[in-house]
Amino acid sequence: MRSGESVSERLDSEAFGGPGLLTRPKVVDFPERLKERRKANRRQRLTRMGVAALVVVAVLTLIWSLLFSPLLKLQADQITVRGTNTWVSKGDVTAIADTHVGSSLLLVSGSGIEEKIGELPGVVSAQASKRYPHGLDIVVKAEPPAAVLKDANGDMTAVDSEGRVLNAVNASVKGIPVIEVKNAKKSLDNKAVIQAVKVLGTLDESMRRKVSKVTAKTQDSVTTTLADGYTVIWGNSSQMRLKKAVVDTLLKNPKQLGGAKTINVAAPDKATIK
Repeated sequence: MRSGESVSERLDSEAFGGPGLLTRPKVVDFPERLKERRKANRRQRLTRMGVAALVVVAVLTLIWSLLFSPLLKLQADQITVRGTNTWVSKGDVTAIADTHVGSSLLLVSGSGIEEKIGELPGVVSAQASKRYPHGLDIVVKAEPPAAVLKDANGDMTAVDSEGRVLNAVNASVKGIPVIEVKNAKKSLDNKAVIQAVKVLGTLDESMRRKVSKVTAKTQDSVTTTLADGYTVIWGNSSQMRLKKAVVDTLLKNPKQLGGAKTINVAAPDKATIK
């Protein structure tokens, strides 16, 4: 630096680019920058659209695989049924499940199947469990007939505890209480017959086997005669748990009967014997 020359004078000299170097504005190419920004935004949009499209395809593929592809379809040979008996056929239960064959297990309603099976005469309860990837396991609790309706022609019609006709053909009715009626179909609209069926349906199988005769002149006078000579007047089907407890206690201790052969539990809290 020459003697006496200030810094600003030195910077303005030709050696440092001439006057105004520090205050010279920087020139920016705005159209070029705008073009670059647009390109970047376009790439970003395309990237987002591509990702969104891939997500949509993945979701649709997953839905198709789970609901419409063979991956989880119910197969007929993978349906199992247990718990049926002579009066509740395995075929009737399987037929209900077969209506869902070919559908994805995710779309099969287990509760819906259970409800349909529960409507079959003789079925107390049903449980349907899905067995992935293609199976369905059904367990049925089936009851024996509560009674057999014997009409004037000697024809037998087995019914469950709800008065529903059981569909077994030529099945043995040995050990099943018999109710004599004029017409089996019409008798199911008779309140006295329905009450008798409900009473019999609540009895233990061992006691049902002892029943030799059933009468019900009215809905409140259901009476059974047992093979060992005792007669039980049940009244109607209300409070059957208490009524059975009283009858069981007396029959297990015949000395309490004092020779009486008739037990009246129509009013179980005031049971009488004679």
